[in-house]
Amino acid sequence: LSPIAPPPAHAEDVDPAKNGPKTALQGGFKVLQGAASTQDSGSRRTITRGATLDNSQFPGQKLDGISFQQSLCRDCNFKGASLKGASFFDGDLTQADFEGADISQVNFEMACMKDANLKNAVVNEAYILATTKLDGVKIDGADFTDTFLRKDQQRYLCGRATGTNPKTGVDTYDSLQCR
Repeated sequence: LSPIAPPPAHAEDVDPAKNGPKTALQGGFKVLQGAASTQDSGSRRTITRGATLDNSQFPGQKLDGISFQQSLCRDCNFKGASLKGASFFDGDLTQADFEGADISQVNFEMACMKDANLKNAVVNEAYILATTKLDGVKIDGADFTDTFLRKDQQRYLCGRATGTNPKTGVDTYDSLQCR
């Protein structure tokens, strides 16, 4: 794996004496603690902005709130992971596996999700607007409750919608408000 890109100018390295050591996630790369964007006044988030994480393995991990902004996560395994409130803004998630993952309130704006697997994922209140690419995405059993989509994205996903989410009991077709 390539080393992580430097954090944005507003994020500081964690001082081990004050805040603990830099965090290492499984997968062999390090991330820094810092604000995810200039709009996060004072908040501390784990960031991996611009990292190359292709083929990384995160199955079953708790990665809530992690910012994978502009990162390359092609063929990454997030199967069964908890990613609540994470951000993949402008990231490449081509063929990423989110099967059974909780990706509620995740920001997928401008992300490439080509051929990603969202089978049985909980995708509640996610942000998938703007130019998010959904070509070939697998959504069998995914729950998209309260996720707002552009009309063309909604029509595309409704044409692929099958199954019922095993965690929430919600039909994929119904969660997309298909008519």
